[in-house]
Amino acid sequence: MPHASRPKRSAFPVPSRIAALCAVMAAGSSAGCKLIDQRTFDAHANTKPVPHVAPGPVVAAVLPTPPLASIRFGAPPDSWQSGVADIVRLALARKPDALFRVQTVVPSQGTPQAQAAALADAGQTGGRLVAETIVSAGASSAQVEMTAMSDASVTQPEVRVYVK
Repeated sequence: MPHASRPKRSAFPVPSRIAALCAVMAAGSSAGCKLIDQRTFDAHANTKPVPHVAPGPVVAAVLPTPPLASIRFGAPPDSWQSGVADIVRLALARKPDALFRVQTVVPSQGTPQAQAAALADAGQTGGRLVAETIVSAGASSAQVEMTAMSDASVTQPEVRVYVK
């Protein structure tokens, strides 16, 4: 009977050889590789976001809008009514739903009670007369807005008409 050859035995048992082979392969393969995490697909994944704020537009010095008409108290109504009526008709021809802001302005002098009395008097006489002229020129009463205020830059009461 022929003699069967036996495989040679190594110095390490089989489970130890497999463990050693796995350790060598793991050490060799991980040396050139990088673990996959969220930064693999997005390099800035762990950084805090920095908000981008676009610079605003450059704004020149804001000047107050000049009034369309300015009427000083004491002027006879015949001297300004036709001019205001013409302005109202032109504004309504250009923009039929125009809003007319009638602003009564008095000097800010004296006590608050004296200023309040001057505002009431100026609004009842000058402001109301200008508003009535605007309505009689063709604007509806809903298109007229009246306000009154005191202003340190004014030396005598006046009524200003703005169109929006």
